[in-house]
Amino acid sequence: MFSKVQRKKAYVENEEGYFSYFELEGADKSEPLIFFHATGLNAETYLNLLEKIHLKLDGKKTIIAFDQRGHGITNLQADPKKLTSWDQYADDAEVFLEKINISSAIFFGHSMGSIVAAEVAKRNKFKISNLIMLDPVLFYDPYTSLFSELKNKFITLRSNTKVLGAAKRRDKFDSFSQAMSHYEGRSMFKTWPSISLEHYLSGGLEEEGPILKLSCNPVWEAKTFETVSFKTYRTLNALNLPILILRAKHFSTFSSKGVNYLNKKQNFSVSEVEGSHFFPIENTEDTKNLIQKFISSNHV
Repeated sequence: MFSKVQRKKAYVENEEGYFSYFELEGADKSEPLIFFHATGLNAETYLNLLEKIHLKLDGKKTIIAFDQRGHGITNLQADPKKLTSWDQYADDAEVFLEKINISSAIFFGHSMGSIVAAEVAKRNKFKISNLIMLDPVLFYDPYTSLFSELKNKFITLRSNTKVLGAAKRRDKFDSFSQAMSHYEGRSMFKTWPSISLEHYLSGGLEEEGPILKLSCNPVWEAKTFETVSFKTYRTLNALNLPILILRAKHFSTFSSKGVNYLNKKQNFSVSEVEGSHFFPIENTEDTKNLIQKFISSNHV
């Protein structure tokens, strides 16, 4: 339809539907980079960054990016009433990786996607050599985790601005150009380059009769925000592999307390990147350079 990349499908036996994904093919297919996108977005949103990483690695590594359930072109059932935790996304990722015959990989993801990637790595079903987390939604110490979980239980849908914003997001348009005009310069998109907004819409709009609508239902997106995991510190404590965390300089979802804690641990490396929570889209140059440096230092 609108997509600028060659899409592939990985069908799921026990469900009616498939995962949609694309691949930037490299000379080495034995240990691909698997990318996990953030809540409400889709794999194609990051095409600008992924292509730059591919080039920075001299085309040696294959990069695979997939749309998670309820997002992008993946068409598996996404009933908000059945989404109770982010474990659903981790379960799905395992199914997807098995379907495309992945045994070993490097994981990297943005926001919610990086937490899902960490959870899959923790389960040890695949050989994951490195993990790269781009501004993860990370509650690192037990105190912060407990406080945030209790606070979340007493926040209603109406008072949670992030959930409310997602639930109210306009999702229907008469044309692609109308969607571009609506989002350009608005809210979280105001710092995005036009090409990334175009990629987001190319990978996230679907036809519904004469109109276009966002394939990620705003209610599904809101439920994903609402079911955020508060036990991420347990997941990271269980991992024994080189981990790079890139943290946004502004409005990060990873606290400075977490940075101070992780800097004391041997297998973690933490760097700050100029930009907001969306720096993988806003600041592709610094992001791809730091990722390339990390991968190269661990794969000599």
